[in-house]
Amino acid sequence: MKFLDISRVSVWLAGVCVATSCTLAYVAFERAGLPYNVEGNYFDGLVNYHQQSVLAYAVMAVVTFLLALGLAWVHLKTRRC
Repeated sequence: MKFLDISRVSVWLAGVCVATSCTLAYVAFERAGLPYNVEGNYFDGLVNYHQQSVLAYAVMAVVTFLLALGLAWVHLKTRRC
């Protein structure tokens, strides 16, 4: 691949990673506000959410954001002036 192709792909993937990170952060924020019982469960009649899933969504959001930063760095290093 040429540098221009790598630069275009990396900026596109960085955008996808930022969108994914924002979505995961939103889900983690919304799930953190649910009223959990003492066992760490929230049940609304249809779905049972576990409180530990909030941490998992937050970690995935941070990892995808860091991946987006790495891809943005690759874009800056490979672009032509």
